[in-house]
Amino acid sequence: MPEIETARLRLRPYTLDDVDETAVILSNPEVMKYSPRGPIPEDQVKEVTQQILEFFIQHWKQHGFGVWAVVDKATNKLLGHCGLNFLPNTPEVEVLYRLDQAYWNQGIATEATKASLRYGFEEVNLDKIVAITLPEHTASRRVMEKAGLKYEKDAHFYNLDVVYYALTRAAWQPDESSYTLLL
Repeated sequence: MPEIETARLRLRPYTLDDVDETAVILSNPEVMKYSPRGPIPEDQVKEVTQQILEFFIQHWKQHGFGVWAVVDKATNKLLGHCGLNFLPNTPEVEVLYRLDQAYWNQGIATEATKASLRYGFEEVNLDKIVAITLPEHTASRRVMEKAGLKYEKDAHFYNLDVVYYALTRAAWQPDESSYTLLL
């Protein structure tokens, strides 16, 4: 599984050694507020986190793309995750991201999202990448818009009413400085 480096970040494959650090992030109700699964009960955080990481690892093995652990290059601290995932019960690929609250509003999600989009279009040869969020999640919508995705419609995924954004390869504007691919 490849790794990506951006100006500030390293996007690397998750391993099960990341469960404890990731569980701390996912245990924060504010981080999980807009997640389709919602906040995770404290007594289930480690188990649910392990299931999530196993899913991400398996997705990479099965499809050749997936969700990376987002790590600060300077400190090697795990900040959250970002990457590409199939939307349930569809052939569509979504870009998703979730960061520790201490790293919000710093452009990190946008930086990681742009790198994920570039990987999806250049390496996976996807024709379209989508993103969804709850309509009231304005911070997530800003990340989508800054990364170049455009609102298309209201939709229903994960048993939730969401806003649906999309970007086609033809409309995508590559940012040549967005990342370095490491194999």
